[in-house]
Amino acid sequence: MESLQSPVVTWELTRACRLSCLHCSVGAQAKRSPLELSTYEAYKTIDQIAAIRPQELTITGGDPLERSDIYQLLDYARRRALAPTLTVTASPSLSGSTIGTLKRNGLSRMAIALDSAKPSQHDAARGITGLFGSTLLAIRWARTVALPVEVNTLVTRANFAELNTLASLLGDLAVERWNLFYPVPIGESKHLPMLNADETEQTFGVLWEISRKASFKIRTVEAPHYRRYAIQREAGAHTLNGAPNGKLTANDCAEQIFISHTGEVSISPFLPLTAGNVRYQPLTTIHQRSDLFMSLRNPANLKGKCSRCEFRSVCTGSRARAFAVTGDLFATDPLCAYQPGAFAAATPILQPVEVT
Repeated sequence: MESLQSPVVTWELTRACRLSCLHCSVGAQAKRSPLELSTYEAYKTIDQIAAIRPQELTITGGDPLERSDIYQLLDYARRRALAPTLTVTASPSLSGSTIGTLKRNGLSRMAIALDSAKPSQHDAARGITGLFGSTLLAIRWARTVALPVEVNTLVTRANFAELNTLASLLGDLAVERWNLFYPVPIGESKHLPMLNADETEQTFGVLWEISRKASFKIRTVEAPHYRRYAIQREAGAHTLNGAPNGKLTANDCAEQIFISHTGEVSISPFLPLTAGNVRYQPLTTIHQRSDLFMSLRNPANLKGKCSRCEFRSVCTGSRARAFAVTGDLFATDPLCAYQPGAFAAATPILQPVEVT
């Protein structure tokens, strides 16, 4: 079998969470589900993740701190040569002592959400007054123990005009990476003020300019066409002073693996299609041989303008969004404004930009 690219793995350890975010897209709930993977099953899942040698492992939720076994799971992941990132919430469970204990037990990075540089706007979206301040305090606690931090931002019409302001704040906070999530219209996310394709393209331009000056890396989630935009801008950057800074990332292609709290495997938490379950099949088998992953690796399955696009092998579009909007996994990503052929007509295709 052809050797596969090392995947990026996201593992939803639990859906339990104490926050009350207005537009939660992951179905967070007040209590842990009895269907969650047990501690023993979580150990076996870590073994399976280690076997595929992922580029990255992010453990998320809900709030993983709602599981009392989180420290021992992190320690086991470290002993299996993994370097996990943990997505946390600024809940009462998160303290300076907690962050220090997480690091001592093997945590490599902490990720936390920040959706606005305006305290009132961030707090309103998350449903708790004072959460903005608690989030910044948590980031500073992490810096105190030399734990790298990533910030997750949900990009909507409510905040896309302040991306530069947010970027300045993140620079002051010395974060390692900024992960920008472009919503998929499922569940409560359907009520978000979502960007259209042209507005999304405008945000790409803002992110590109930010990336040329920022001290942190940028990654888009459910917006793989930022990779196409980056290639276009990289082509122009070669005529400018200095080399491209290499901070652009777009780890949102077919080699994404998502494992749910019940062990179901897909490519995205926003795609309600399963490739298998780690309780019953090895993750390696699911990743290499399942119908879902094999079909997504074949650009010939794409439809509409995605099928004609000269960037289809490095983008593929958001399959989760295509499915949510049209019911067809391989339909055109409705958030992409690019018309196939426009770039190829003017510039030879460059090698894809290196992403990390």
